[in-house]
Amino acid sequence: MLGALHLDEPELPRLTELEWASALDYADRERVTLALRDACGANLPAAIRERVDQDLAKNRVRRRGIADTCRDLEAWFSAESLEFIFLKGVTHAETFGLPPDNRVQYDIDLWLPREDAGRAQQLLVSRGYASMPGTEDLPTDHLPALVRQTGWQWRGDFFDPEIPLPVELHVQFWNSQQERFSAPGTEEFPGRCVGHALHPADAVAYAALHVLRHVLTGSVRIFHVYEIAAMLHARADDALFWDEWRRLHPAGLRRLEALSFRLAREWFGGTAASIVTAELDHLPAAGRAWFDSFALSPATLTFRPNKDHLWLHLTLLDSGRGALQVAAQRILPRSLPAAAGDAFVPDEELTWRDWLRWRLHWVAHTAHRAAHHLRALPSVATSGARWWWLTRRQR
Repeated sequence: MLGALHLDEPELPRLTELEWASALDYADRERVTLALRDACGANLPAAIRERVDQDLAKNRVRRRGIADTCRDLEAWFSAESLEFIFLKGVTHAETFGLPPDNRVQYDIDLWLPREDAGRAQQLLVSRGYASMPGTEDLPTDHLPALVRQTGWQWRGDFFDPEIPLPVELHVQFWNSQQERFSAPGTEEFPGRCVGHALHPADAVAYAALHVLRHVLTGSVRIFHVYEIAAMLHARADDALFWDEWRRLHPAGLRRLEALSFRLAREWFGGTAASIVTAELDHLPAAGRAWFDSFALSPATLTFRPNKDHLWLHLTLLDSGRGALQVAAQRILPRSLPAAAGDAFVPDEELTWRDWLRWRLHWVAHTAHRAAHHLRALPSVATSGARWWWLTRRQR
């Protein structure tokens, strides 16, 4: 998939019909099916091309529904004098240089001042939204996701126009307590917003921080990395944009962004502005060493469980105690997966069969995640020894 989407030398793999079915299932989960359609064009087998053309048509319907929901949210919150910012999705597609119809979006993320978030939550509840079960205690930087219980159930189609659209109310741009290090300068984002959207430079920063956060937790989606690579490639000659980006963001924030930029270029190539390449050249030696050894680990994690992202996380920490806490959490996570996601049915409409299917799905998913973490444990020792040797050689 990385080869097919490479910005410099794309390479379409030769696959059997069965392999194509597996590849598309993977692309659906990683949200790159429509990007793959554009990248491969007429080189796709006819049956595959027909299928992804249908996906594009359904995604256009979904995007119209997303736009309608965004307009509703804007009207409701503005009527209550609630300050808010759309964090990603339809509001920043133009900044990233990708066709808007290729962006597959499954939720709407909003930032609000912490003192307004509770009032916004109650407003959405009054409009028919309810908390998604199982998300209350997950470690995030937003309130429990809210969604309308429409009666929809999962039917195996990632482009189903009827998939409900959860709303997540964020109260911070970066969770320093969870990640154990800060992202300086993010507190300035609200003062630079354009309407209800982030300033373009801040939209890039937020997308980069979003990728970094998911890399460090072993849950990054390929599309989010591809989106950054495409943005760097499309804006390589936009000197004014990057001059402003450098002026607005302090060095500590640019360093964190550069980690995601480096990952995007490792996976998808492409060009970048001289200001960006200078930031990449000035990454700390430990960070550069991690990319030299483990750059593909987040992409292969689905197939070869690993915890290589732990070593990148440790390079960003100053506290020995914080490092031990992060290592313990990453090696053996203490939180269970949310018992939600494939059905949005009001409690009074749930049958015992629905409840049983839901619980069995959650048990199977939890067992799969537990097995994944256990399978990754042997690699922790080998990659840890490799990382220790690399850092020892640097010293």
